[in-house]
Amino acid sequence: MLAKIVIWGAAGHAKVVADILRQTGFDVVGFLDDTNPDRRRESFCGATVLGDANQLQKIYESGVAKAFVAFGDDVRRLAVGELLEERGFELITAIHPSAVIAQDALVGPGSVVAAGAVVGPGTEIGRYAILNTAATVDHDCTIADGAHIGPGAHIAGHVQVGRCAWIGIGGTIIDGKRIGASSIVGAGAVVIEDVPDRVLVAGVPARVVKSLEETRPTR
Repeated sequence: MLAKIVIWGAAGHAKVVADILRQTGFDVVGFLDDTNPDRRRESFCGATVLGDANQLQKIYESGVAKAFVAFGDDVRRLAVGELLEERGFELITAIHPSAVIAQDALVGPGSVVAAGAVVGPGTEIGRYAILNTAATVDHDCTIADGAHIGPGAHIAGHVQVGRCAWIGIGGTIIDGKRIGASSIVGAGAVVIEDVPDRVLVAGVPARVVKSLEETRPTR
């Protein structure tokens, strides 16, 4: 019998997560969307939008005790994950069958490792993180809670990616660098120096474009 799970999120990333979960033996009973109440009972990705957070107790009492948070807002993803745990749900780890993960690598609960991604030896990925399609994280890296490594991004060894940082699609981080908490590395950027907290960097080599102090709190 397949384990039943509910996904919080009902957009593109939720489709990716649903596919991974179904390929790894889960029955996705439905999706939650707390941003658009009009979507309740809408068909979505082979299941139904069940409603918003007000449905959690009913879902849990129906025997669905596992959940996954699947949307891109890093800070909110952490908050929702913590809420689900407080309500008694088990937050699982979603790993695509085609992902390659070193034997001693650690991937925290609530995190997703998408198709074609690679995680090297000695690397630790925190809670509610996203390692997106075909991204690679080499040896001895630390990816903090809520971080998002975009599709096709490449991170060399001994890199630290801070809490809720976002590495854009195709971004490259050379070895030994630090990406600050809540910072964004723009698409295709090449990072050759440490990146401070709460900034946007872009370009080759990457340079600080603007401060995100007001817009991306670390919570």
